[in-house]
Amino acid sequence: MTQKKFEAKKMFWICKMTIKRIVSGHYGPVEERFAVMKNRMMFFKKTWILALALLLLGTLSACGAPVDEGADSAPPEERAAAGQQEEASYTTYSAQGVAFQVPADWTRAEGTDLFYATGRPEVYGLNGVSPLGSYQPQEFYEALVEHYEETSQFSDLQAAESVSAWQSADGVDCWAADLTGYQDSIVYCTKLIIAPQKNLVLTFCGQANAETAAAPTQVWGMLNFLCESLTFEIGTTDAITGNTFLCGDGSHLCLQDGGDFRWYQSAEDHESPYYEGVYEVFRGQAAMDKVASMTEYGLTMEELEQVLAASMNGYIPGGSRPSDYLYAMGELDDSRERYQVCLDTFYAVILHNQRLVTSLEEVREGGNSALYIGFYLPELEMADFTNCNAGSNTQWTFQVKTA
Repeated sequence: MTQKKFEAKKMFWICKMTIKRIVSGHYGPVEERFAVMKNRMMFFKKTWILALALLLLGTLSACGAPVDEGADSAPPEERAAAGQQEEASYTTYSAQGVAFQVPADWTRAEGTDLFYATGRPEVYGLNGVSPLGSYQPQEFYEALVEHYEETSQFSDLQAAESVSAWQSADGVDCWAADLTGYQDSIVYCTKLIIAPQKNLVLTFCGQANAETAAAPTQVWGMLNFLCESLTFEIGTTDAITGNTFLCGDGSHLCLQDGGDFRWYQSAEDHESPYYEGVYEVFRGQAAMDKVASMTEYGLTMEELEQVLAASMNGYIPGGSRPSDYLYAMGELDDSRERYQVCLDTFYAVILHNQRLVTSLEEVREGGNSALYIGFYLPELEMADFTNCNAGSNTQWTFQVKTA
């Protein structure tokens, strides 16, 4: 085994110690994984049942009130035709790494990602967000349904047997399933959307009075409309190309948009000898494919996918350690902050060093290529990479767009 392959393998086998049986992950069993979603659902139910009851009270009272002589007395079909001539207005709402459209006249419920539908006692919006982690979509869905059934979340729950293929408005391949539940005369329509490449599980909900005519058909129609406009904001742009980074050892890496780079020993000193060359950036599945194809490093697609799955349970910058396995399994208390990563924030960067520039007169041609793989963490504006040549961890902190 070559030294290059040994160093790359060493780093990955250390990391793989954290995932031998990491099905539970940092977030605990599936029941704990969607505890956040469940808590929000309980708050949602307790709060919105009251809100809906108040809205319904006004609606039902109005039904029994005398007819307003000034009201539009045109037949329903004529009013519908007139309404169709009015172009609906929508606004894009962004929250928790996703965006979707809602009617512009809807009112957002303070402190939530939910909206009151204007003129109707109904509530719609994004109810819960959770990482998928190392779970498979069907596995997660079955555990969620089982949890709802065991905890009697609903007096009546209608759920599909399995998730089915679904695609967001921006072309992200997802899995989805519809659940309809009833509780206290309220119908709860929930669309579960799982986006593995974004490491996200989303629940979009719609609620209405179960006794209302056309419910839940009407609720599902509007809920599906909201979901069809779904787009993702995680891992959608290249965070590496054309930027300047301060590296962990104090060096300064300046990447040009055109594919050239310069690597200075210090951010304060650009006069001392520096390396220059060209670079390549791969992101997402393209990065996985590229690394697996570079057989000199000995990293297989299976190993890359295992490390990705483990990292999606909660990523700790700075390189993995054998003890991370015990932290992840809950056998040791872990207060370290973890970050959410996904396939689309995974990068492979190859620096092709072509020359060492000591001065304008002294240029030494030749050099090696170095492979860096890891995740970009937007919260920190930092790339946490493994140098596969040296078998070491390095961190690139964003400075500015390279001039």
